[in-house]
Amino acid sequence: AASLHHVGARQQHRVVVHSQAGIIFTLLGAVAEKKKQIRKKGRKKKTVIRLEDSAPTDDEVDSPPPESRMKRKSVLQGKLTKLAVQIGYVGSAVAILTVVMLVLQFCVRKFWLEHEKWNDSYYNNFIHFFIIGVTVLVVAVPEGLPLAVTISLAYSVKKMMKDNNLVRHLDACETMGNATIICSDKTGTLTTNRMTVVQTYIYDEFDKVISRQSLATVQSNVTDIICQGISLNSNYASRLIPSKTLSGSFEQVGNKTECALLGFVGLLQRNYQDIRENMPEEMFTKVYTFNSVRKSMSTVIPWREGYRLFTKGASEIILNKCDYILGKDGEVKSFTGDKKSRLVNNVIRIMAEDGLRTIAIAYRDFVREYASTNEVRINSEPDWDDENTIVSKLTLMCIVGIEDPVRPEVPEAIRTCQK
Repeated sequence: AASLHHVGARQQHRVVVHSQAGIIFTLLGAVAEKKKQIRKKGRKKKTVIRLEDSAPTDDEVDSPPPESRMKRKSVLQGKLTKLAVQIGYVGSAVAILTVVMLVLQFCVRKFWLEHEKWNDSYYNNFIHFFIIGVTVLVVAVPEGLPLAVTISLAYSVKKMMKDNNLVRHLDACETMGNATIICSDKTGTLTTNRMTVVQTYIYDEFDKVISRQSLATVQSNVTDIICQGISLNSNYASRLIPSKTLSGSFEQVGNKTECALLGFVGLLQRNYQDIRENMPEEMFTKVYTFNSVRKSMSTVIPWREGYRLFTKGASEIILNKCDYILGKDGEVKSFTGDKKSRLVNNVIRIMAEDGLRTIAIAYRDFVREYASTNEVRINSEPDWDDENTIVSKLTLMCIVGIEDPVRPEVPEAIRTCQK
């Protein structure tokens, strides 16, 4: 009997979903279904007490909660269900009103105007009025709406397959149809992932178009320290190798941002490989690797009788740690809050508005003898684990703007999405 009841329930469920009578049953039983859900929630709140020595059964461990077994309705299905219920309410009201009007018309005409007495044959008239009301209710049910939506979604799946998009579930088409904002990865997806330094700020000079000729005016001592800071304070796995297809160009291997900076070293007419050969990684004193918290990378190397710290990273992070800046001819100047604000407004913001990634490069010297303005004197080995103290009071060398060119097909794709 239990199995027959279960099979009957399954057949009833198929009727509810696919047939016109089933849709009417769903509309009329909406209130009962809500009451049933409320009773289920009440039962879930009951607490089951188990002895400490007893172990849970396999069914209790393996069976997922009822909520996970229930299939969640899609957005479109929820809207269609709400619309169908509203149409059902309107159709029910119209059907009841129709039956009432027909009954009133019949009664007024027969018993008030014609003064006739009751006859058992009048039962057929009332049954006929009831059938008319049921007909109005049936006609009001949009049984073709779910079918039309399913066909349209299937057509969308076929259309997406022509664009090499595999859709496993029809719900995915609804989700994409309701999307208003598209979030996409930029580097390597919208861009070519071949970064290049295109703008620089070196000792109070903002160069929006750089070339070997414009960079040739930089003092040799400033050029040397900038190239050291870039070549040494980077992953040695990042390098430039000659291109096999295009003569005179290089292929970027490793971190693309570091490769762009290494290309900038070439524009300064220096060779980063020679600098690295003179200072292998085994000679590094301390390395603060890049992460999402620091947003910078720092490397400490032996320098003369002391140490030199090179730092590069996000410009807004590095500027807050700088107290000095290299001026013309490489002289050290104080870097106050007003100068930082002007630098942000007149340089960094302009680079950002051009869609460039801004990287600041700075350094700090630790000496054992007489310390100049931007140097710190040490009598013993510094505590390299105290990063906040070590990476502070820096001297800003330069700020570079790195460009990642957009792929040629991206603008047209964005215009298509906007349509």
